[in-house]
Amino acid sequence: MKYAFAVLLFAAACFAQSTEQTLIDLQKAAATAQTKKDADFFRRTLADDYLSIGSGGDSGRKADLVEGISDSDITDIQLYNFKFVPIDDNSAILAYDSVTHRPRHNVGARRYQHVSSVWVKQGDTWKLKFQQATPNEWSYGDFD
Repeated sequence: MKYAFAVLLFAAACFAQSTEQTLIDLQKAAATAQTKKDADFFRRTLADDYLSIGSGGDSGRKADLVEGISDSDITDIQLYNFKFVPIDDNSAILAYDSVTHRPRHNVGARRYQHVSSVWVKQGDTWKLKFQQATPNEWSYGDFD
């Protein structure tokens, strides 16, 4: 009985570890897609009912991001300090910090944020369902 329980714990730990790395990789790929203005990536990766809440309190849907990506002035996004929170086998929260570079803006060229993303597994594919960004204390007044 103890052996079976240990095997279950090991399997759960392996699942969480591989899911965590998969979602970190997807989140980094989303950052790269943002800087490259890759609308196709977001068409494939965002859930149809995706919702985002920006650091300024604005909200957006999948179509808003896909259609507006070509106007993005973001040239670089650095992601770090990842925290993984599994919800169940098909959903998880990935929280992290980011620094976004927007050189076209005189004020706020660098924006520091805390971000939370909710990922859900649909079939064999992970989709980004929800994301919320919060300005951190260093950039609280850093709005355009």
